[in-house]
Amino acid sequence: MKTINKIAVIDIGSNSCRMVIYEQAGSALIPHFNEKTMAGLGRDLSDTGRLSPSGVELALRTFHRFRAITSSLGISDIRAVATAAVREAADGPDFRARAEKILGVKIKVLSGDDEGRLSALGVKAGFIDPSGLIADLGGTSMELRPVADASVGETFLLGPLARAGDAGLSYEKRRKTMRKILSQGELTVPSGKKRLFAVGGAWRNVAAVHMMLRNYPLRVAHGYKMTIDDVENVIEAADLAQSDKLTREQLNSVSKRRFETLPHAALLLSTLMSQLKIDKVIVSAFGLRDGVAAEGLPIHGASALLDAVPLFLKSSPQNEVFGRELYSFIHPISAQFKQDEPILRAICMMADAGARMHPDHRAQLVFEQVLRAPLPALNHAERLFAAYAAASRYTFKFREDPRYARLLGMSAKRRAKVLGTAMRLGSVYSGRSGPILATAKLRVKDDVLSLVVDKHYSDLVSETVERRLGQLAGLMKLHPRLVVD
Repeated sequence: MKTINKIAVIDIGSNSCRMVIYEQAGSALIPHFNEKTMAGLGRDLSDTGRLSPSGVELALRTFHRFRAITSSLGISDIRAVATAAVREAADGPDFRARAEKILGVKIKVLSGDDEGRLSALGVKAGFIDPSGLIADLGGTSMELRPVADASVGETFLLGPLARAGDAGLSYEKRRKTMRKILSQGELTVPSGKKRLFAVGGAWRNVAAVHMMLRNYPLRVAHGYKMTIDDVENVIEAADLAQSDKLTREQLNSVSKRRFETLPHAALLLSTLMSQLKIDKVIVSAFGLRDGVAAEGLPIHGASALLDAVPLFLKSSPQNEVFGRELYSFIHPISAQFKQDEPILRAICMMADAGARMHPDHRAQLVFEQVLRAPLPALNHAERLFAAYAAASRYTFKFREDPRYARLLGMSAKRRAKVLGTAMRLGSVYSGRSGPILATAKLRVKDDVLSLVVDKHYSDLVSETVERRLGQLAGLMKLHPRLVVD
């Protein structure tokens, strides 16, 4: 088991002041505590050049609470950063000094380059080998830069607070202003990598509204994809909400605090996608704060996923050994699952997730747990595949909630069921013991699926083991064979 540390990141933004306390083990960063206050420090910045007085007082009161929590939990690794509002405001240095006195730590005021670099580091922790551009929208500014080289980037004063004066303009005039500002930039999407990662709460809110509009059941922002038409649908809904009470209530139910900035965020995202000639955006829940926490650590999406699973599940050393052996056990048939190796390894680490749950409900509980776990590196299709496989490890007859039926095709469900059934076979043969599982292996030759068992462990072969082998072979359209060698 890797040592678990706690890292507190305090992010003093133009719109919100947030503290996230992470549990960190190896490359994994799992949120342990997450709280924000919508202080609106940059609310008056475009008019006065100074921080909002009421925002300052609310932020300072919040910092007293943050200090009490970190002190009570004995957290020594506290990383405080401030972004555009504090950087740009005339009274930013005075606010910083007062905040540092309360928090008991130094606050690093990030430059635009710092913000982009740290957001890129956060995205790298949240995806496996991401490529393309990152657009990080804060309250005051938007940072745009390549994932691969975050040192080359651009900053645009296009945050909703910086453009608050545009709120009374028509949507077309607002788009025109955005296009003019964006045209001053020089960044393009790397050839062959037409992907844009959208970072920031305002754009996660656009995704949340789109999920609501299409009645999408998996309300997980990370890895959610939208086309430019999807974003346009959100803009239409925001426009309708100005005159239609029911639509306004629906949008408010998603995020009342971000309702006013929704049109700006959606218009900017659509304009940016059009300007960059990108037809699909990937929403990232990983960004600046995760980058601050990841700085100095060996963070990489694939290793972060593998380290995060046992941390999230509170696995024992025995669970981890069993998960590793289970991957070795299924490896001979891994090609048919059509999943990257880190994802298959992670699913095998999830195989014991329901061991302590009630047997009548564990498959459904495991499905829901994996589906919504705060794990990095999984897009929605991979998350559904993992959840279906983990649930099928506990029952051959798993049937998901009908709401999710349309999100995963029958071919993918079949592959996930094969994986779950293979893990079920390995679990029942070994009694969930890694060392015992190492005494058996799967082998496919011609039209036969063989379970090859070390002759010294032949007593472990039971009627249940043979039945599970038959189920797996049937799913694979092969003939089962038990070989004691």
